[in-house]
Amino acid sequence: MSRSSRTRRAGLLIALFLLGSAVARAGEDWIQLKYDGRRSGNVPERSVKTPLGLLAATPLTDAVFTAPAVAGGRVYVVDGSGTAFCLDATTLNVIWKRETRGGSINCNNISSPAISAGYVHFGTMGGSYYVLDAVDGKVIKEIACGEPILSAPVVANNRVYFATLGSQVHALEPNGTVCWTWDFVKEQLGFTGDRWSGHDWIEHKKEAGRVTWHDHFCCSRDLVANGKTLIVPAGGFAACLEDLGTRAEYRGDATVPNYKGSEAPATFGLSIGADGTIYRQWHRRDNSGRVEMIRFRGGKLEADYVLGTLVRNDMPGLLSFSSVSLRGQDVYRCRPEEGFGCSKHVPGQEEPQYLGGYPSITPPILLRNQAVYGGLDGALYVVPLSGDGKVWSFKTGFGKAITAPAAVCDGRIYFGCEDGYVYALGSGGAVSLPTKDLQLWKIRSPLTGKKTDPKYDWFTNYGNLQNVNANDQAIKPPFRIKWIRRYQGTFKHLPVCGGGRMYTHTAEGQIFAIEQETGRLLWRRYWPGVHVSYTSPIYYGERLLVPQAGLKRSRLRCLDAATGKLLWEGSFTGSPSWSRQQPPVIWKNLAIYMFGTGKYAPKGTSQFVFRGQGEKATNDSEETMSWLYSHDNPRYPVNQKPLVRAWDIETGKVVWTKDFSEFGYGGDDAGLCLMDDTLYYSCFFGYAAIRRGAPGPKGITAAMDPATGRVIWSTNKHSVTAGCTISGENGRLYLGGYNAFDSKKGPRHVWCLDARNGSLIWESEPLVKSINVVAVAPKFLFTFAYGNDAYLIDKNTGKIISTFKKGYACTRFGFSEPYAIGPNLDMIDTSNNHKTVSSGPPVDVRDCVGGIVSNGRLFYTAQASGLQVSQACGAEAASGNSPWQPAPAN
Repeated sequence: MSRSSRTRRAGLLIALFLLGSAVARAGEDWIQLKYDGRRSGNVPERSVKTPLGLLAATPLTDAVFTAPAVAGGRVYVVDGSGTAFCLDATTLNVIWKRETRGGSINCNNISSPAISAGYVHFGTMGGSYYVLDAVDGKVIKEIACGEPILSAPVVANNRVYFATLGSQVHALEPNGTVCWTWDFVKEQLGFTGDRWSGHDWIEHKKEAGRVTWHDHFCCSRDLVANGKTLIVPAGGFAACLEDLGTRAEYRGDATVPNYKGSEAPATFGLSIGADGTIYRQWHRRDNSGRVEMIRFRGGKLEADYVLGTLVRNDMPGLLSFSSVSLRGQDVYRCRPEEGFGCSKHVPGQEEPQYLGGYPSITPPILLRNQAVYGGLDGALYVVPLSGDGKVWSFKTGFGKAITAPAAVCDGRIYFGCEDGYVYALGSGGAVSLPTKDLQLWKIRSPLTGKKTDPKYDWFTNYGNLQNVNANDQAIKPPFRIKWIRRYQGTFKHLPVCGGGRMYTHTAEGQIFAIEQETGRLLWRRYWPGVHVSYTSPIYYGERLLVPQAGLKRSRLRCLDAATGKLLWEGSFTGSPSWSRQQPPVIWKNLAIYMFGTGKYAPKGTSQFVFRGQGEKATNDSEETMSWLYSHDNPRYPVNQKPLVRAWDIETGKVVWTKDFSEFGYGGDDAGLCLMDDTLYYSCFFGYAAIRRGAPGPKGITAAMDPATGRVIWSTNKHSVTAGCTISGENGRLYLGGYNAFDSKKGPRHVWCLDARNGSLIWESEPLVKSINVVAVAPKFLFTFAYGNDAYLIDKNTGKIISTFKKGYACTRFGFSEPYAIGPNLDMIDTSNNHKTVSSGPPVDVRDCVGGIVSNGRLFYTAQASGLQVSQACGAEAASGNSPWQPAPAN
């Protein structure tokens, strides 16, 4: 910095101090996310008096996913496009703004700003870390990190710390001077290649053959600090560092004990109590997780968990996706679940106390007697900590979600919203709500490349209406990251694409659309009451249809694909959990969906439990099915009728319903496909006839007229056998499943039926299992057995061409000739001895889902760790460079 610049800065600081001294001297600051470096969210000396009014609302350039910082009578906030704003704390008038480099890829910014000694700190998705002069927004320092920054900087120990997505940790002086750096990937994983290159990971993992949870390194959540101690959520680990002044020293991992698996779990939030206890919200698999309390005492790790936070796939609760807030030994948290918007957990009490408010994915801020947080409904909530039910709320202008915590200073509440506005609430506020819709749902970066035509869309869960689960878009190595983003939820199907957007449905009820080109969030919708619903959307003619199921109600929702506006909804029943991923099929003006009736509970009765001991049933009318039930369950309740229903896609009115209960019980282990204007239905009834003591089929496959639901032909000799849908091509149908058709102990097969009459063409050679779907690739069939072999099967004979075994769990593979696409962007070349040609980067801790190829690019959504990735392929990848890195040398 030149002498004149230093003089000018000093003069501006003095002027700012003099100008604002009357206010600033008594004013309150809020220098970072959740107030302090421990992310405690605890500010007992502050309060607000409701009702509050709107003081101001200022539009920014994109949605706001970050928490504001407040200092010296100014509000600092960063919007989704990475533009930093300085606003007057009273009027929210813009004092200055600073755009950051990165172009269109610099979107979805979630690194909340922090203030230290007159400097503004934040990171960007464009791969740069910025230190700005708080007075005028001048760039004091820009650190090119070579990868995105998703976590917020933390101010502690007279320093500012930040971590990149690749878990490179930096310690800075307030002016940006680097004190030290520490690299988790190099120090703890021993990896020295390009951490974003699947090729480099393959070279590193030669013996293992692919990446696993052991290699997961991504820091996508906020790090925390307590004095000189840092906790970094690096992949499935919580790395504990001590700042020794000129270097960091690794002190160990805040390990979560083995529970519902032994793999290192994903971290969804970190906080540190006043006594040094680490609170870690984690998720390991299939909606299983809790808030762990981790302490280091006498050099030893002690772990326990917060009562009332445990959820499993056989329990009624849902996960939380943010850090907890702390006051003494009491824990406060929000989650996206009806009746648990904001809750208090008290030591020794199993049941949490619901304080009030709407479901949320953001943490609460604890004031003297109130909690403040934003809901997924676009309202700001002020909830009494006493739990007396007198909740006050403020509805924002456009009903968009609030997904970052608020700041509270001088009786005012400041927060950003996904509608693109920053709001200020306070006593006496009387400003009208903004009326200008910023139309953030509009695509800013249209899809590019050679395959933008809709015929290349992967528009439904299994690729097309025939469920072939495969395409051929001539992809080939190299593979290069195009974008990466974070989402808050869990997931267990495949993403779908259409209209230049990618659509995701989380198991907890969120639906959102992003740009395929950049990953930029376009819109988000949420409906309460959804419970572990692993269902995929379908895109059709600028409409999006999504089955969302819950324990009390289930709805098929039809949305405007461009805006997320609800057009209509229809009711259905049953559990579209891991048994029924697929959405409806579309025929002309009809949306056709299969489901089952019956009574469901987190844990069923008698023989209908997923695992363990269920509730007692006094008679058949009280038989209750477990919500997430085992695929090898040999029987279904007598009240579980298998249904197929058609809705008018324009109005949502029911056109026809077909009840197949005359053949047997079931309906939730079924599938539909549409081929040559004929609808095909296949359903597994298990071995219920044995329980009834009466003859009856184990399952049914039927051809139907999609216009009326009339059955054209049916057979009870062959059907899917649970956990697998029906697929078809060129007049043939393919049926697989978890089970043998006749008994649990028999061999499994894929059956090929003649679509004209249901007769058997061939039975495959024996298989271990055939789960999810029999993929119909151009040259062969591809199917997978849970935790065992993957098979390539001859289309003409059913004979096994070849197999491979790479240690995957329940992976739902995608397929794009010649690649089977596994978890963590694994690309298995079936034309080259099943060689894994690319593996990683390892962004997930589970093996549950693979990826898809749509419009010539690869798309992957992590099941457990909340990340979504797109990769370029072939010539596009070779000619470019990672979006955050310098161009390769010639």
